[in-house]
Amino acid sequence: MPLNIEILEEKKNPLINRIELRFKIDHFAEGTPNRLEIKKKIAKMSKANEKLTIISDIKTHFGSAHDVGTAHIYENANALQYFEPFHIQARNLEKEKRTEIYKLKKRKEPYKHLFDY
Repeated sequence: MPLNIEILEEKKNPLINRIELRFKIDHFAEGTPNRLEIKKKIAKMSKANEKLTIISDIKTHFGSAHDVGTAHIYENANALQYFEPFHIQARNLEKEKRTEIYKLKKRKEPYKHLFDY
């Protein structure tokens, strides 16, 4: 079944240089979709750069067939790195990259080059 995303609210935040979106995902008889799938679909719908799109949270009510979440679309990588916490930036990457970043961070080695901004 295709991923059904509806944009509920779109707000421009000029102070932070980002667009803030509230969205709703319908997924009847399926689990919550992967964060990366949602990120790709929202970036495509908004005609934005996928690397500068961050899914900050997704909330599901028990037993319901829809989720509500927020996404931030940044204009540049510097603003994204400054305003988004490390764990949110890491959650928006593939699992292999995310585990590598956490390993490097734990060993106190450089890891910022793996974010690809």
